[in-house]
Amino acid sequence: MQGGYLLVETHPTHPGLVRIRTADQAPAGRAGGDQPRLRYAARFDDISAAQMHAHSQLRRGLVDVDSGLYRADPITAVAAAASIGLRHRQIYLDPELASNPRLDAEIARRCARRQRISAIWDAVGIGALIFLLARLLLGF
Repeated sequence: MQGGYLLVETHPTHPGLVRIRTADQAPAGRAGGDQPRLRYAARFDDISAAQMHAHSQLRRGLVDVDSGLYRADPITAVAAAASIGLRHRQIYLDPELASNPRLDAEIARRCARRQRISAIWDAVGIGALIFLLARLLLGF
């Protein structure tokens, strides 16, 4: 398990696409010209798992897996990264996105969905344990 930074970037030459990438060092804010624009950065204790979770949430918009390009708007990509259920610390959020109320709603929606799925699998596990205990105790 290796820590690192998960970054969400946009680039003026690729409208409608976002790039999800990892870095070992804290990113320097870049914007303008021919440079990618940093939209979100967070420090994760397990960067490989964080990257896998981000990919899982954005997989339907995958354009290029090698360069981490996804067809998504910045709010969707940032919400996907921010709602990952792993321990992390946000270190940067683009002020333009921070002031958008749609971002908070999208993060809340994704977190609620993750919690519902977790509750379903917990119920399946409990049901399986009850079945096994009943089978053991009743002998059928």
